[in-house]
Amino acid sequence: MLQIIVLMMLTVVACTSDENDILPPGNDPEKGYEITSDMQYPMSLFLANIPQEYAAFKEPLEGAFTMRESALEQVLGADIQIGFRKVSYKYSSTDVKGEPITLSAAAFWLGYFVGGVWNDIQPENICLMEHYTITSDAEAPTNTFALEMFITGNTLTIMPDYIGYGVTRELPHPYLHHDVCAINSIDALTSGYDLFDDNGVCGIADGWKLYLAGASQGAANAIAVHKYMDTHIELAAKWNFASSNCSSGPYSPVVTIDKYLADGKVAYPVVFPLVMKTMFNAYPEIMSGFTEEMAYAQNYLAAKAEIEEMIASKEYNTAAINQVFIDKVRKTVDDNLANDEIYLTDILSPEMLDKESPICKAFYRCLEKNDLTKGWTPKHPMKLHYSPLDAVVPQENSHAVLEVFGTDMVTLQESALPVDHATTCSLWMVELFSTGF
Repeated sequence: MLQIIVLMMLTVVACTSDENDILPPGNDPEKGYEITSDMQYPMSLFLANIPQEYAAFKEPLEGAFTMRESALEQVLGADIQIGFRKVSYKYSSTDVKGEPITLSAAAFWLGYFVGGVWNDIQPENICLMEHYTITSDAEAPTNTFALEMFITGNTLTIMPDYIGYGVTRELPHPYLHHDVCAINSIDALTSGYDLFDDNGVCGIADGWKLYLAGASQGAANAIAVHKYMDTHIELAAKWNFASSNCSSGPYSPVVTIDKYLADGKVAYPVVFPLVMKTMFNAYPEIMSGFTEEMAYAQNYLAAKAEIEEMIASKEYNTAAINQVFIDKVRKTVDDNLANDEIYLTDILSPEMLDKESPICKAFYRCLEKNDLTKGWTPKHPMKLHYSPLDAVVPQENSHAVLEVFGTDMVTLQESALPVDHATTCSLWMVELFSTGF
């Protein structure tokens, strides 16, 4: 709690405005963004709607923001209500084929209401926050109050929707296609900064830094951006890039699939149609001569249409889709299988389970193109949280990063508690909220 108090009592600059300072949705074609909504919300609205699975966050968040309200009230001599400003916007980027595409993202920063009038608070830093795996468009940052946006302190926080969500929900999401996700995210950062510079009442504080963060899939996307920054060092300098702080990411899809194959089972089966669809779509030259059906077992093929329709609809979250795997694909059950696990023999064909087969070798070549432990050397530090009991994203991912890059730039932090994937990510959020980057 002391760390939370120290974090939340950092000096802030309040920028007074009148109602005309908050601009209606508009365009700036020269800077490449289009605002689709610009709203201000009292923090109490967010706190009242925290999902039950994150209820543990409610009390510390409420206490921290109450303290910030009190601090500002002492400075301003007026009753205020702390809140946040969320600006959703469209921006230009490129798709998996290098073609132009319009994507969506959201920018968040803190502020307060006094006498019913909104006032921005000057951000101290910028955070590019990459969201975790979703399959429902309702979970995209532009469509919800993502919990991650409240754990980054007094920052301008940019959260991309990713291809396949927001304004591109009709498209398949390029899951674990790290190069395209990195480029999309950097374009979102650029447009988001310009948007804030044009529409925020006050600029970012002198000496600001850029931090990258994310959990699960978001962790891998954050390190993909880290790689891009460190292989385009002039870009890292332009953005005052400081470091990355991530949790439980599939930094090496090769290592992840290796572990699944070695274990013979998986606790997050939706990953297979997500990854398989991406690799066939993104690398047709490698996967030519094979079909997706060739990758799957008969048990999965019987439910393939239903599962892939659920994914394509963007109406169902990962829990709902994983449950279909358990209910309709899982046929082999014994004492070695947890309630949420399924044997790979029920999902993948014998050929896909054989690393010497032509289709499996081709699949691995696609995965290797997205292995973040290869093809670069970090120039900025990264802190990676993980749990040895994570069955969704095996700890081998974090250890692989350390093994390749060493301790000069990589710090591993094992979870203090023996917990699963979701809890590890939640504990990381608590720590980032408490101690900062």
